[in-house]
Amino acid sequence: MDQPVSRARLLVEALPAAGDTCRIEGEEAAHARARRLAVADPVVLVDGSGREAHGAVARVTRAFLEVTVEAVRPGRTQEHGPIHLLVAAVRSERLAWIAEKATELGAARLTLVVSERTQRFRAGAQLVPRLERVAREAAKQADRARWPSIAGPIPLADVFRSEAAGTRLILDPSGEPFPASLPAGATDLLVGPEGGWTDAELAAALAAGWVAASLAAGKLRAETAAVAALTLARTALARGA
Repeated sequence: MDQPVSRARLLVEALPAAGDTCRIEGEEAAHARARRLAVADPVVLVDGSGREAHGAVARVTRAFLEVTVEAVRPGRTQEHGPIHLLVAAVRSERLAWIAEKATELGAARLTLVVSERTQRFRAGAQLVPRLERVAREAAKQADRARWPSIAGPIPLADVFRSEAAGTRLILDPSGEPFPASLPAGATDLLVGPEGGWTDAELAAALAAGWVAASLAAGKLRAETAAVAALTLARTALARGA
């Protein structure tokens, strides 16, 4: 029995329409050359929207390739509601790991937060482009058509001032056990820095309507806590549906 042909996945800024031809240049063209794509090879184009453009290679040169789009498939809605992960900025390599895993676990958004214990040199705006690249590459590797938007860094006080519907959980060892089920809808998860939240920050979160939740494993590093919380939230949302 013939095996289905694996389609190479290439990232684009915006999906073309069915019947259009899209030119692929730069890093994605280099990726295509590394895979030795040739005319008529099947390709999937993704732009992070959740939709996929299926087509075939129409032309290959040393500088670019062209793909003719045969069909654009609609994206799946985010099951049970989007998850927004907010993380106090830590070392850049650990943030990159968080961005990668947040993509694999289907987070809709990743926001960097500056708390009282955040080391300021770790909270620069230059982090965002790098994390965006990490998320895009992780989506390609995981065959995802959607990846989280990256925002920040923003002051923690701004997080508490913002109005948001849905469930808002701040991770802290003093909280109740992480909920076994969650109602469908938007879910915000706030992960603290090394050293945890200050008493004033936790009090401000609770006053703003956030609920303190603890992880069964106890105190964890920020990147471990972020992945654990995302996994638990997805499971809890599925149970609550």
